[in-house]
Amino acid sequence: MDRRSTAIVLVLVMGVAAFAVAGFIAFNTEPPDVRIGYLSQDLHQLALKVAKDKGWFDDVNLSVQLIEYGNGAEEMRGFQANQIDMGYLGAAPALTLGINSEIPVTILAAVNFEGSALMVKKDLFDDGIITDVSDLVGKTIYHPGPSTVQNFLLRLALNQAGLTIEDVNPEQRSPQNMAISLTDNAPAFIAWEPFPSRAEAEGLAVPLLLSGEIWPGHPCCVVASSNAFLESKPVTVQKVMQIHQRAEEWIVTHPNESIQIATDWLGMDESTVETAFNRIIYNPILNRTGIRMYLQFLIEEELVEMELSDMDAFLDVFLDETYLIATCSC
Repeated sequence: MDRRSTAIVLVLVMGVAAFAVAGFIAFNTEPPDVRIGYLSQDLHQLALKVAKDKGWFDDVNLSVQLIEYGNGAEEMRGFQANQIDMGYLGAAPALTLGINSEIPVTILAAVNFEGSALMVKKDLFDDGIITDVSDLVGKTIYHPGPSTVQNFLLRLALNQAGLTIEDVNPEQRSPQNMAISLTDNAPAFIAWEPFPSRAEAEGLAVPLLLSGEIWPGHPCCVVASSNAFLESKPVTVQKVMQIHQRAEEWIVTHPNESIQIATDWLGMDESTVETAFNRIIYNPILNRTGIRMYLQFLIEEELVEMELSDMDAFLDVFLDETYLIATCSC
């Protein structure tokens, strides 16, 4: 065999060996300790970003895989498909799909209160054409999905104006595309922050109602765990919850640094993120009263199949605050 042929054989052998080693590594990669779902560009869930950036999972030797979803309903399907073990998502999809689709999860902590807004096309508001919820009758309103907190807030705002969801045309759309899709016939959207604040900063829309005006102090995002993971890995769940609470407290005591982390994460200008940040209440303590009110609304609207008399017994199991530290300075 000449020198050229020998060289070719050597290259081939080395290539096969490298492929074999790579394959060995790939097939023997250790799975993460916990897979955590979260929502795309949801400023409500800043605590997860803070914890990851600060290295707090590494500090307790916890390997974490973060998996992104477009909305809470998709994330609940992720629980159902065993894609994730724990998740940051809205209380609304956790309840509606947890009940209707029998997806076994438990809510362990709150993530935030308030932090959404019903927005309307700026020129229509400035011209006095749409200045009240009643002006939206017959119009299209974009929302992130039927099983979301924002959909519930829209229904509640309509009810407070003496209307129902049948009086408008709700259309599901990604929050990233809501503001740029506004027209005179589709003049409004409801979404989580930072999308309302970004639409306002870009001169596309203005707040008709902040969610805190629709329902002051309303529950919003929560941390949930699949029941199977909760039962099999309670120590891991405890570590995640301690980190979550640490991050929530850090956000409250370090607002300027938190805004900077959020600005880098979201890729938006700092003033927009600051506006959005100031519309969100970060607190890990569950608001059982608020969640009960929401569940009652779902039952009365026939959006979930449950008797009113069964609510408290259900919530006794569905909510579990024992993984939180007893006191919180939030």
